[in-house]
Amino acid sequence: MSRSRMTAAVAAVLVTTVLTACSGGSDTASPGADSSLAVTDPVTIRFGLPTQMGANNSPMAVAEHLGYFAEEGIEVEIVYTTDSTSIIQGINTGALEIGSTPSEPLWQSIEAGTDLQLVYNYIREQTGSIVSLADGPVQSLEDLDGASIGQSSLGSSNLLLANGILASVGLEEDTDFTNVAVGTGAAALQALEADQVQALSLWDTEYAAFEATGVELNYFTTPQVESLFSTTYFTSPDYLESDPEAIEGFGRAMAKATLFTATNPEAALRIMYDGYPATRLAGVTEDEQLATDLTALERRIVLLTAGDPDGSGTWGAYTPEAVTAWVEFAVGSGIISAEIDAEAHVQNLLVEGYNDFDSAAVIEQAEGWTA
Repeated sequence: MSRSRMTAAVAAVLVTTVLTACSGGSDTASPGADSSLAVTDPVTIRFGLPTQMGANNSPMAVAEHLGYFAEEGIEVEIVYTTDSTSIIQGINTGALEIGSTPSEPLWQSIEAGTDLQLVYNYIREQTGSIVSLADGPVQSLEDLDGASIGQSSLGSSNLLLANGILASVGLEEDTDFTNVAVGTGAAALQALEADQVQALSLWDTEYAAFEATGVELNYFTTPQVESLFSTTYFTSPDYLESDPEAIEGFGRAMAKATLFTATNPEAALRIMYDGYPATRLAGVTEDEQLATDLTALERRIVLLTAGDPDGSGTWGAYTPEAVTAWVEFAVGSGIISAEIDAEAHVQNLLVEGYNDFDSAAVIEQAEGWTA
């Protein structure tokens, strides 16, 4: 479903659909933009994000600041939530057009009969795992029998992943261990170091930030979990049918922004600081924060670019093997009770369009970026 194959009727919908937006973008055309697709009135995509803006979401800030979204005739309104469930509800009710979440709650919703479409594979390898202090008593998953596991919240999809990891050694929530909400950042690390919890179930960038302060961690996962994709973008079948060009443009803008970020992560962070001043920490200089955030972002970039999506032209694509592995893990770990037809909800319909841009020009732009 490339841009050249869009019908005039669908293009007319894009031109005439106007919603109030709160995000901004540059008026300067970016590398790979197709000026023939420019529209006078942008369409707003309300995008559900279950975390706050930070280093791990900096490609979104890049896409806004460099005008990647604007060139696609869209404006993005980020709707922040504290959990994935509300984003799924927002997609179902039409309050959101595209949502972002790890995959676990999507499989549960699909099993329950909700028709969702996974449309863009954003984090291509798994971010989640369980960690303990390297010099502490927990040296294996079996050592977590009777333990408390710190979660960012009890509505976190990482809780489902951690439960699945612990199920691999026969441990069951509320029987063999307890999940406890400890938040993220310093609060979570303090809970671990004070032995309020014996392990944490967070994600890669959080752990990288802890290790940047000198904390040493043990990591626990399984080979099957390591093969799974993580955060994904999804929508409703109705929106996919009515506005495929908007979804394609969103994905293409994010592909370009991710490539820019991977090429020049420092630029991505400084762009984020400028566009989202609330991401700046009080009491530290920008350069001091940059050093910490770079550690986290560089950890995340490894997962964002796994499988060389630029070289293989697979930005946003899901592999059949990963989809099959997800279903097997979800069933085996109790995330869902029976197999689902995941392939019907992961169709890779827009991948060709996501990759339809001049990647060499984006890399050149990133390498030449100055504040």
